[in-house]
Amino acid sequence: ENGQFTIRVSGDAPVTLVVTYLGFETQEISANMGMQSLNITLLSSTSNLNEVVVIGYGTVKKRDLTGSVASVKAEDIVRTPTHNAVEALQGRATGVDITRNSGSAGASSTITIRGNKTPGGRTNVNDPNRPPVSAVNKPLYVLDGFQVDNIDAINPNDIASIDILKDASSTAIYGAQGANGVVIVTTKKGEAGKVKINYDAYYGVNDYSFPKSRTGESYLALRREAARTVGITDDAVIFDGPGELDAIQAGEFVDWLDLVVQNGSQQSHNLSFTAGSEKTKVFASAGYFKEEGMLRNNNYNRYNLRLNLDQTLTSWAKAGLNSQVVYAAQNNRTNPLGQATQISPFGNAYDEDGLIKQYPLPDGTTISPLADERTNLIARNNVLNTSVVANAYIDINPIEGLNFRTSLGTNLDFLRRGVYNDRTSLAQNNSKVSIASQQSGYNRFFNWDNVLTYNKIFNNAHNFTLTGIVSYLQSDAEALSASGQGQVLASQLFYDLNSTSSAVTRSIGSSYIGWNNFAYAGRINYSYKGKYLLTASGRVDESSRLSPKNRTDFFPSAAIGWNVYEEDFMKSINFINNLKLRTSYGVSGNYNIDVYGTQSLLVAGSNMSFGDVPANFYKFGGRVGNPNLGWEKTATIDVGLDFSILKNRISGTIDWYKSTTSDLLLPRSLPFSTGVEEVYENIGETQNKGLEIALSSQNISKKDFKWSTTVTFSRNREKITKLIDGRNILSNSAFERNSLLLGYPITSFYSYQKLGIWQQDEATEAAKYSVGGQTLQPGDIKLKDLNGDFKFDAADLSFIGSTVPDWYGGIQNNFSYKGFDLGVFLLARYGQTIDAEFLGRYNPAGTANGPEIIDYWTPENPTNDFPRPRRGTTLSSYAGYTGYQALNFVDGSFFKIKNVSLGYTIPKLKSGKVYERIRLYVTANNLLTVAKSDLIKNYDPERGGAENSPLSRSFVFGLNVGF
Repeated sequence: ENGQFTIRVSGDAPVTLVVTYLGFETQEISANMGMQSLNITLLSSTSNLNEVVVIGYGTVKKRDLTGSVASVKAEDIVRTPTHNAVEALQGRATGVDITRNSGSAGASSTITIRGNKTPGGRTNVNDPNRPPVSAVNKPLYVLDGFQVDNIDAINPNDIASIDILKDASSTAIYGAQGANGVVIVTTKKGEAGKVKINYDAYYGVNDYSFPKSRTGESYLALRREAARTVGITDDAVIFDGPGELDAIQAGEFVDWLDLVVQNGSQQSHNLSFTAGSEKTKVFASAGYFKEEGMLRNNNYNRYNLRLNLDQTLTSWAKAGLNSQVVYAAQNNRTNPLGQATQISPFGNAYDEDGLIKQYPLPDGTTISPLADERTNLIARNNVLNTSVVANAYIDINPIEGLNFRTSLGTNLDFLRRGVYNDRTSLAQNNSKVSIASQQSGYNRFFNWDNVLTYNKIFNNAHNFTLTGIVSYLQSDAEALSASGQGQVLASQLFYDLNSTSSAVTRSIGSSYIGWNNFAYAGRINYSYKGKYLLTASGRVDESSRLSPKNRTDFFPSAAIGWNVYEEDFMKSINFINNLKLRTSYGVSGNYNIDVYGTQSLLVAGSNMSFGDVPANFYKFGGRVGNPNLGWEKTATIDVGLDFSILKNRISGTIDWYKSTTSDLLLPRSLPFSTGVEEVYENIGETQNKGLEIALSSQNISKKDFKWSTTVTFSRNREKITKLIDGRNILSNSAFERNSLLLGYPITSFYSYQKLGIWQQDEATEAAKYSVGGQTLQPGDIKLKDLNGDFKFDAADLSFIGSTVPDWYGGIQNNFSYKGFDLGVFLLARYGQTIDAEFLGRYNPAGTANGPEIIDYWTPENPTNDFPRPRRGTTLSSYAGYTGYQALNFVDGSFFKIKNVSLGYTIPKLKSGKVYERIRLYVTANNLLTVAKSDLIKNYDPERGGAENSPLSRSFVFGLNVGF
């Protein structure tokens, strides 16, 4: 740590010491025999420009990079204790928008690179058979050179680096799959030398953040106000339910939310080994992760095994294997928060024996939010998943500068999902019939790549690298499902489905889905004296998903770069240490349709008979095939600037980009007279353009104290520029999101514009509006009348917001003082709109608890948030509440202290060395969230407004040990 070293040499000849350190110039020092001491002072350099960045089918030095690539290293990935490496990237890379999908145990995260490009073929946003927008816009994931469906199961401790390709110059080499960006994950490798053993572990607790429900005086005030609106003031009339007055006098209220939720926990253990010789290098690891969710019976267990082996066969050949086995078990459950926020706080959750009551209210019909917790045989949703990844390669260097690499990757997934809901469960409360089902799947994915690379330098000035690629992908997915109703014994759960009581309700299904993609590509990288850079590539893809005559297409790209700092005229400008300009243009593709989406398919049916004899039949499905269907394409231009100043104390990257996605693959509705419902066509266009800024600074760099800062800022403008017939495609109701609106983002809300609540001094103006024969009055919802006809209908619906933020960014500050280290990470998203579902639990009749945070209008409290309570009504049943759909839509802008980590590294022993490193740390995740809107206090808007499984705050205690 103090820079001290001892080297013993033999012989009389002088020796040369080569001294290197990250961030400093390499120095060669001559040392003569007999020297007893040597002082070496390193000078700051731009050596980080020599760092290797992983790109498609190869690597390149950072100084020679012409594309827009964001890199995140291992130390940043593990700063956030999580099972999911994607979540650890949040806010650390520009142009990469990441949100956690839910707060449930084992939940994944959504990553969107430079905006959504396509609606995903969803003209009917309520169609459950089509994936959400986030799913069809997800990037391509590449693990150690091989394509995988996701990286959720990878142990973050096994990752060496993640490189994110954002512009077309970087992604076009992946052709058919590069339109949404590429995330390249490189896992750790073995090293020559002694065996190194590392043990990393942490344990943490999670506490939930969700708006409290009304109990006590808060609930009583709401109910009394609802009655006062209709002229009732007598408590005996207001609280006329069985036992309600007695409960009030005794002060007996049930906080259902408090009973439903719990503090969760998470723990992780990871043991890794690094070893090797000059010819054989090995990295192996074993990991275990467990998380208990904020709802009982929601948990996640994962086991990881990894083996990476690299073997030098001869001086011109080597081979290797990267393998991973992951087993995960997850238990999910029906969301009870909706029931917990709409049930009356009167009642008894438990009977005299302390057991949960199914119907806790005197009415005997309202189900308890705790109903699924009465026994472990009421509700079960169990998922078992085993994933095997095995990637092998052979690398040959027959002559100097020429390299051939052939690699075969396999990804095998085995899935089983079992679901059982008893007739007394929350899920079956309406039907009162138990249901059981089981699904199993076996997915096989193969990736065979052959890459030929030739590198040659002419006259110490012209550096050429030529790359040729042939790639083949094959995916096969099989599924089997069965279900039935009326399981005879609850203890059978989702097993022995043949014993369900009614053969008529039993169903069985099996499916096979297969597709392949063949591609060949070429790329040239040219550099002249390190000053002038050129990258050009072209790729041809042939996809089985498209019709035979249109399944092949070409995807080109080109980029140029100018290392201005290498010019002679820059030598006298001392404060600039690096300056590079670059620009790129390219086209990537997407075959974003269902497999067999270009074909007319037959669907089996059984509801036909000849007399009394049943018969099976086949009919055409709702979609008709289109043999003219072609590729969806995204063309992107990117202009970037990379710089370092003040002896590399400050460095940064600025990118401006614009992408246009044309020939969108959308289903077009057809007239009923055709006998079918829709056909896929290439219609529509979207546009994304934005600005990205990343800055890093070494604020203080002393011997004992260091402080560095990294700032990221991303701004993206997403909009739909063309649609079918030049008209908006609207969702089915004003509740829904994702109406496709020209000039607005793909994920947009289309509803009434709420201006507030009609106030006392606006009574005359309010009376001009009549809904359902009733005149509006103070306390009713005030909407914007777009066409001025003094009524509210479809003509008054419009764009009111989008889930796409105006900008998002992060700030990471790292401090170190001797053995102590402190990291503080701040995150912000601004300008997004969320559909806060829990706000829809407002009960104007006052009979249900609802969120306590809701501020409703009264003559004494003229708020503009929520309308006046009114006994005997619901939000949707009273004319004065027209536009209630807009109450849920709120500004979801937020700032949060995402991560704070404090650690201490125990100094190494001076003698009798036992360990390399011991570090103890404590980390807080989601420590503090500040929302712009008061309507979503005590709710983390990163969740997007969903009521089920809100995000939680966690406190983690960890240990890192190296031997």
